[in-house]
Amino acid sequence: MYTILKKVLVVFMLIFSTILSMSVAFGQRNASYLDTIRLQIPNGVTIEYAMNYHRNKIRKYHHNKLEKHQKEFKRNIKDFLKRWEVLGITNLEEKKPLIIKDLMTQIEITERENNRTVFFPRNTKLALTVKGKHKLNIPQSYSDLHIYFDNINQLEELLHYDIEKILQKGDEKLVSEAKDRKNKRKLLKAWLSVDKNNEVGLTYNEFVHKEEKYKDYFCLGISPSIQNINGNWLSGVSLDIGLVLNAKYRFGISYEAMYNFSEDNKANRAEWIDLSTELKTNFLENDWWGISMGYLINHRGGDFFDNHKFRIGLPITTSRSFTVTPEFYFKDFFKESKEENEYFGVKISFNL
Repeated sequence: MYTILKKVLVVFMLIFSTILSMSVAFGQRNASYLDTIRLQIPNGVTIEYAMNYHRNKIRKYHHNKLEKHQKEFKRNIKDFLKRWEVLGITNLEEKKPLIIKDLMTQIEITERENNRTVFFPRNTKLALTVKGKHKLNIPQSYSDLHIYFDNINQLEELLHYDIEKILQKGDEKLVSEAKDRKNKRKLLKAWLSVDKNNEVGLTYNEFVHKEEKYKDYFCLGISPSIQNINGNWLSGVSLDIGLVLNAKYRFGISYEAMYNFSEDNKANRAEWIDLSTELKTNFLENDWWGISMGYLINHRGGDFFDNHKFRIGLPITTSRSFTVTPEFYFKDFFKESKEENEYFGVKISFNL
């Protein structure tokens, strides 16, 4: 009876969590870009990048593959101008402010509010404003790209600027502060000025702490693992189900089957149920620290866990690929355990 109930529970958890995780994955497909970098071009255009700038992978993309980025930028501008020519819309400077979305196979045009926002950075005498009354959204890898302009000629002039050089010099202005550990969890807001010689000046930058609102969701994971317990190597696989609140707190339950292939315990199998709670320590990265508590629900084929009914772990995740968990195994919560009934181990789980 116990075996049947256990199988039914595992199947139910798998189906339920799969449905929830699929719906969440579909809803979160669009990336949320947190940092904003604005380039003031001398012909009156403002180029605005919404990106995750100081995440290492994104920064390396812009720093090491700038030539590719420039080709993509200019190709998308040229493609847009060809499609715009077909529309035959001229004299944009005389028209009401527009939002133009280039969706590659179609162009959406809507009117935008005719207002002007002026930014007054704290502790400065600066007044910053976005130049250009029309807003063009064009596709770009690893960022949302918005170009503010007044007439089509300004877009054509952008093709003559060395975007690769501009971004590289802009990166040099920002990278030192972006890499500073104290700014790791903060959002970057930067204004850069560009002259006719493609020289870049830093007008203003600020790192601000801002808590974003995220949807709560369930997640499902299957994690194979290897672990060393008191000098014995074991392998395992776990089914993990978690509830993530505000992208910061994760509460989970998992079922793990462990196998001991050491010479003296060839057929040893242990099954655990664990409850865990974790805190995200860096909302721009996949860094989680937590605590877990497990109970041995089944054990057969050997005596390795005869005197161990409980375990406490400290899961540490600093990569999307794996989690490291130091663990302590013992027999009873309320009685002092003998030394031979206490095991220490370290587990490495691979996050699939």
